[in-house]
Amino acid sequence: MNGKTAKRWPQRLAGTLCLLALGLPASADTLTVGVTENDAAPSMIFSYSPRLQLDGGVWKDLLDSLGQQLGQRVAYLPLARKRLDSYLQNGQIDMVCNTNPAWWEAPERFHWSLPLSEQVERFVSPLSQSERITSLAQLNGRRIGTVVGYHYPALEYAFAHGAQRIDQQQANLQLRAAASGVVDVAVVDELSYAWWLKNNLREARQVRLQPLVLSRMPLSCALSRRSRLAPASLNHAIRTLQQQGVLAARLKPYQVP
Repeated sequence: MNGKTAKRWPQRLAGTLCLLALGLPASADTLTVGVTENDAAPSMIFSYSPRLQLDGGVWKDLLDSLGQQLGQRVAYLPLARKRLDSYLQNGQIDMVCNTNPAWWEAPERFHWSLPLSEQVERFVSPLSQSERITSLAQLNGRRIGTVVGYHYPALEYAFAHGAQRIDQQQANLQLRAAASGVVDVAVVDELSYAWWLKNNLREARQVRLQPLVLSRMPLSCALSRRSRLAPASLNHAIRTLQQQGVLAARLKPYQVP
């Protein structure tokens, strides 16, 4: 992910995250969100100073606005993707966002917010590959670039019929794999693709965006049932931001012109 100039966390926020690392509850006016660097820019933009921290991106902008609407400070706790579930289940974090119930086992264990945005997944392929991909059946036997830990229900048939899953840590690495021909196609969401195009002009000339849309998924927040935040309060705040046009304004700078 793209990094920005590192900023020192306020002492109070750092103390909150230390408590969380020990499994202790945060203060009542802090909304703690678990984040993972597997989420590629511009969804989330991280830096190291020296530890991993969230500096910006679509979801930081959205959640900072949400916290302001709720009257709560938002603290972001970087975690390995495999730890998000247990931290959410145990109430060590309040929320995980940029997600969908279909991507979780037993999603009913958590409350789910209204959607804040939408993810549209497409395919990119090496420029040398002239074939237009218009059907999932064309993916049988192909090398498909994916993100480690992500679930792709629509691709299960292809994986069962000879397609090889090639995992990368982040979506930008999938795009590089497509540009270099390491994979035949790579799954990428439109937002990440647009960001990558702007920041990797040389590699961008080596790939083509395929017309086939793999999925359209509303993106929400999973709220821990042990959180002090009531689901109704969370959804009321989201509705208010939608009606005020705040969510659309936060998303606009990151979208394809």
